[in-house]
Amino acid sequence: MNKIKQSHFLDFYSNLIEGNKDRCSEIVKDLLDEGVDLKEIYVELFQKALYRIGKLWDKNEITIPEEHMATQIIEALLSKFSPAVSADSNLKVVVTCIDKEFHEIGAKMVANIFELNGWKTFYLGASVPLRELTKFINNSDPQIIALSWSLYLNLARFLEMIDTLTKLFPTKKIIVGGQALAENSTQLLKKYNNVLHIQSIYELDEYLKNNF
Repeated sequence: MNKIKQSHFLDFYSNLIEGNKDRCSEIVKDLLDEGVDLKEIYVELFQKALYRIGKLWDKNEITIPEEHMATQIIEALLSKFSPAVSADSNLKVVVTCIDKEFHEIGAKMVANIFELNGWKTFYLGASVPLRELTKFINNSDPQIIALSWSLYLNLARFLEMIDTLTKLFPTKKIIVGGQALAENSTQLLKKYNNVLHIQSIYELDEYLKNNF
């Protein structure tokens, strides 16, 4: 059940646009104190607000500094209200953005969902070169590799990364997500048996609960 009302969202959104970080933090804290699920805050506040801001930016109705300011506030909130849990299993995941991909908020949300489910999470952030990523995976030996891809212009890099990772690590599950996969994901990924497209953090949470 959605516990976040439209009034909550509008309050959060207007303060986000104005750069009022303290009020945005206060709204999140109040909702958590009321028992609202963290996943719902991610989707109904953070994601919804960023999508609206992105549309304004596309229409030149918001400046680049304003867009960056909002993004930085949400990144700070993700860190401030990160899951207060510790890994209680031997399950490990590497979460990263593909090379030249600098939109990392979605990847950070994904890392937090893994942590909520008791996984040891190696969150690498934005724009990780493929060669360095493969070295890290060899050393950390995770069960899952989670990749975020937002900009379609990085298609060639995405496919190169998937090709390489599936060949080098055929027994590992690779989870992919991001706005660039909103269309044609089935066509792009059909030849990869160990690659799974996850469309939302709710879907990710269900997948982890039902399969591990």
